[in-house]
Amino acid sequence: MPDDAPRTALLDLDVAPGATSTITLVGELDPATAPQLEEAIDGLLGDGTVDRVVLDLTGLTFLDSSGLRVFVTARQSLADRGGELALRGPSANTQRLLDITGLGELISVE
Repeated sequence: MPDDAPRTALLDLDVAPGATSTITLVGELDPATAPQLEEAIDGLLGDGTVDRVVLDLTGLTFLDSSGLRVFVTARQSLADRGGELALRGPSANTQRLLDITGLGELISVE
């Protein structure tokens, strides 16, 4: 019997604001959770004082194209204001996605 209950979003974010802001992701970044990350990034960029955002991916367990889209959009928003997006601690699978898509060349990886 199929389960028709809505899926619970499986992403926790911890936002540490500042000129260099860090967002720590724990869980899955997919179509259900990507808007949560977009909202967090938009909130940081809204006041114009953030020039660098670091996404700590060490707790990320799943990433698909919707998450990659958030990375691209955030990178462009920061680049437009002279800022930078960096990714910290991607898993081997995440790094492979970055390499295959060419995003590893566009986004700083720590």
